[in-house]
Amino acid sequence: MGRVPITVMGYKCERCGHEWLRRDHNREPKVCPKCKSPYWDKPRRDLLPMSYEEFRDRVKTVLASAVGEQMTWTEIRTKARLPQRWPNNQWVHRMDKDIGLMREKDKNGIIRWKIA
Repeated sequence: MGRVPITVMGYKCERCGHEWLRRDHNREPKVCPKCKSPYWDKPRRDLLPMSYEEFRDRVKTVLASAVGEQMTWTEIRTKARLPQRWPNNQWVHRMDKDIGLMREKDKNGIIRWKIA
């Protein structure tokens, strides 16, 4: 009786790294048996945080394209496709010095941004 290696295809969770064989080979698993993730077959998207320089450049580009107009943060965020719901306060103060950002409150209390 000779010995031979046998290769069997199994499954590996992209989330926790668990490997397993399924009894029913006709269907794909719905969840990982270890971590119970339904996204076992999709790798994690590691979102890299945005750097200050990228943030500054996007805001500057949007404000420069709106010559003579003031814009709200929501308008800037939408046009620049920024992921932040609110701007980083320290970055905003740095932009005051770096790109000449000016912010003014109107009579309704809405803050309008522009470049000097």
